[in-house]
Amino acid sequence: MSLFKWSSAHSVYLPEIDAEHRALYRLGDELHKAMLAGADPVHLKPVVDNLLESAEQHFRHEERLMRAIHYTSFDWHKRQHDAVRKKAKALAKRIDAGDSAATGELLEFFSEWMRGHLGVADRMMGARLRNYLRFNTSLAS
Repeated sequence: MSLFKWSSAHSVYLPEIDAEHRALYRLGDELHKAMLAGADPVHLKPVVDNLLESAEQHFRHEERLMRAIHYTSFDWHKRQHDAVRKKAKALAKRIDAGDSAATGELLEFFSEWMRGHLGVADRMMGARLRNYLRFNTSLAS
C-alpha cells in the first residue's frame, strides 16, 4: 500500500495549492519507493531534502496567502506547519546520522499528517480563500 496516493478527496479546490499538494504526494511516494527498494541513507538524503524543502516552500506560500486575506485561523494553521517543521527537522538529523528507522518514521508521520491537515485545516483555508476571491472579484467588476 502506498502511503502517498493523491485523490480528488484531498482537493481544497484551489488549483495552485492542489498542484503543490500533489507534488508533495509525489515526492513522498518517491521517497517511500526508494526506501522500500533498500536505498541507503546517503542516497535517500537528497530525496528527503527535496521533500522537506518543497514542504517548506508550500507552507510559506499558504502562510503568505492567509496573511494577505487576514485569515482569522492563521495562528492555528501556522502552528500545525510549525509542528511539522520541528518534527521533520529532528527526523532529518537522525537520517543524516545514518538512522535507517528515521526515514520510515518521517514517511509515516508526514503521510498521516498530510491526510489530516488537508482534510481539515487546508479545506477550511481553501473555503475562506475561495470566498475572499469571489467577493473581491465581484467588487472589481
